[in-house]
Amino acid sequence: MEQNVEILFKDEVVKQGAELFNLNSSSLKKLGSFENYVFSGERDGKDCILRFTHSSHRTKQQVEAELAWLQFLQKNQAPVCGPFKSANGQLVEVISAEETFFFVSLFEKAEGNAVNVNAPEFNQKLFFAWGKATGILHRLSDEYVEKEKIIKRPDLVDEFRFQFAPSIPKDDAVQENVEKVLTRIKQLPKDKERYRLIHSDIHSGNFFFDGEKITIFDFDDCSYHHIIGDIAIPIYYSVWFNNSISDKAKFINEIFLPAFMKGFLTENPINLQLLNDIPLFLKLRDCELYGVLHKKWDLTSLNEKQVALLSEIRERIVSETPIVEVNFDNLN
Repeated sequence: MEQNVEILFKDEVVKQGAELFNLNSSSLKKLGSFENYVFSGERDGKDCILRFTHSSHRTKQQVEAELAWLQFLQKNQAPVCGPFKSANGQLVEVISAEETFFFVSLFEKAEGNAVNVNAPEFNQKLFFAWGKATGILHRLSDEYVEKEKIIKRPDLVDEFRFQFAPSIPKDDAVQENVEKVLTRIKQLPKDKERYRLIHSDIHSGNFFFDGEKITIFDFDDCSYHHIIGDIAIPIYYSVWFNNSISDKAKFINEIFLPAFMKGFLTENPINLQLLNDIPLFLKLRDCELYGVLHKKWDLTSLNEKQVALLSEIRERIVSETPIVEVNFDNLN
């Protein structure tokens, strides 16, 4: 989390947020603080997740739009963690912090367990379930229309220019190729088949697996975007930091993608020609990560691993090379 936000996030904010949602603040355990402050807790004997979102990251209207979509998905039996209302009957509570705000929300805790990309259970059974859950979200989102008082979530590329672009270094080679990627995506048709409200970040850190199905959480990045983005992200993170595979292209093309798409297509049949855009969206994720890591990390005290990671991402952006080569020979 940025230092200017960290200063504002005091114990009193956590205590107040817990009280608003009828949680005992002493039961809270911090889970993360990268883009939001996230805690586990208990309410009425049930495990739940308390989230604090700073106003520099999202507006209250954006959080409300996220939760409205989540409620729709939950109502239609999608594998997601829905929101709970506060003691005041609100999905989003607001806590002042000097001239800024924290928006507080409470969610169900997912069933199952986290999956490590290097673990034995990171296999075709999981990949099928991963694709199936993603397909369910896409199928339901095709039917979704915001209620009158809900302001739609932003377009992801438009959001990129606000969230990530300002943090990308003034490096001509990087800036030029980032702009190429954004321009190419902007030029893609936004037709009903390929463009709708999506999660946009369904990697293995944002779902739990119970051995049969996955339950998806962390919809903070949901945006109007191309559905292929939700297929590219699982590919990206399945090879990123995965030390258990020696041939990443073979793993993706012969094992991961066939199983993932088999699950996906059971819920949301699409024209497989759309998959040809996957490399473009893999490049977009590099651009996003390059921006967000420069935004979140203290660039004056990077460790060797962080320096190496930024260097790898920069090299891919400059060379216009996706993180892994994808082909579709095994999908026919």
